[in-house]
Amino acid sequence: MPVEVDGRMMTAQRDETAPGSTRATAVATVDVWRAHLKLQPGQLSALARCLDEEEQARAARFHFQRDMVRFRASRGLLRHILARYLDTPPGRIRFGYAPMGKPFLLEHPGLHFNLSHAEDVLLVAVAHGRRVGVDVERAFSEVVMDDVSRMVLSHPERVALGRVAQEERLDWFTRLWTRKEAYIKADGQGMSLRLNHIDVSTRSGRVRLQGTRPEDWYLSPQWAVR
Repeated sequence: MPVEVDGRMMTAQRDETAPGSTRATAVATVDVWRAHLKLQPGQLSALARCLDEEEQARAARFHFQRDMVRFRASRGLLRHILARYLDTPPGRIRFGYAPMGKPFLLEHPGLHFNLSHAEDVLLVAVAHGRRVGVDVERAFSEVVMDDVSRMVLSHPERVALGRVAQEERLDWFTRLWTRKEAYIKADGQGMSLRLNHIDVSTRSGRVRLQGTRPEDWYLSPQWAVR
């Protein structure tokens, strides 16, 4: 679904997971929007105009121009996406930040969202009445996989990865990484959690957490991964 900014159509699309209008999204639904951050100068200017002073200051602190542009584009598109649910101008949306930095809506705490971007690809997840997390990554190299597997993967995940055919292993590692990133972002504690104490490799799409002993794992009743 395109997002219109000052008469210009942005390249944002929503994965339709429920019928009806955007604001009528069901409580049991998570909408995932996908957008490209490589925009025309006029589109970028239109998006930048709706950012607040704190966002403008953050954008100005980026050392590289491309990072500043991506930040302005991603925050501007986020505001326009959320505005469709809130029926309010994008520039009037006010954000707060949890202790670990996760943003939330100050005046609409029942509408949850999360965003992630990799290079010029942006994902935004939106849901009513439930916390959400989303992650997108450029596919990793085998060098990265070999270097960080023991730090970021739990023992069950390493076992599962070892059962995958060699030619599919890198894809599976990237899937596990993005699932885990989405979970820790949804939980709100981010990198303060011990990544190798979290298991997102179950076929049911559930999250398992390690107990006090290495062999003890229990299902988290709150979370599912897609």
